[in-house]
Amino acid sequence: MNNVENVTFENIKKHHTETLHDAIEKKQVDEDVVPFLLKITKIKDVFTSSSCSGRIVLLSSDVDEDKKITSFHKRYHRKINFEELISDIDVFNKGYLWLKVEPFIFHIGTKNLSLATNILNFLRSFGLKRAAIISTKPGKTIVEATNTVFLSTLIKKDNHLFVSEEYLKEIVFIANKKFEDNEKKRKRFEKEFINYFSD
Repeated sequence: MNNVENVTFENIKKHHTETLHDAIEKKQVDEDVVPFLLKITKIKDVFTSSSCSGRIVLLSSDVDEDKKITSFHKRYHRKINFEELISDIDVFNKGYLWLKVEPFIFHIGTKNLSLATNILNFLRSFGLKRAAIISTKPGKTIVEATNTVFLSTLIKKDNHLFVSEEYLKEIVFIANKKFEDNEKKRKRFEKEFINYFSD
């Protein structure tokens, strides 16, 4: 690593760290992962660029779930109950409404490919099967760490509810179970990552 690349990485890390602090102040970062993200900024030659702790969501979209027209109808960074779900579904009346459970995801930047590979090996040994190096260029390599917990089901189109009350109650149970499993794995991952990579 020459001095030019070294300076480039330091600038990149400084930028992402400042961006993180700004996002935390503006309440744009999931509160549950703030302590972990701040600890990452203290690790030599590592930074974090984006993250999500995991969530249950109601998404407004079309039949193809086109990202260009998809928007959040409701986001829950916690377990939900049947009554609030019904209430949030009732007020939706245009387009397709999907219920999803999405896993935690972290983007971890490194100084070089060697360190990124080390992180990737750790992630896979931890059990994150979808971990991958998603970008690499001089002074900056990005590793994606994500869980495999997932659920997606169509609930409603316009004013027409496709599913029964019994089905929704079961979906609430399943979604909460998946959310809870994701939370347990995320917390264990955060602890083991910091223990492994901190000086």
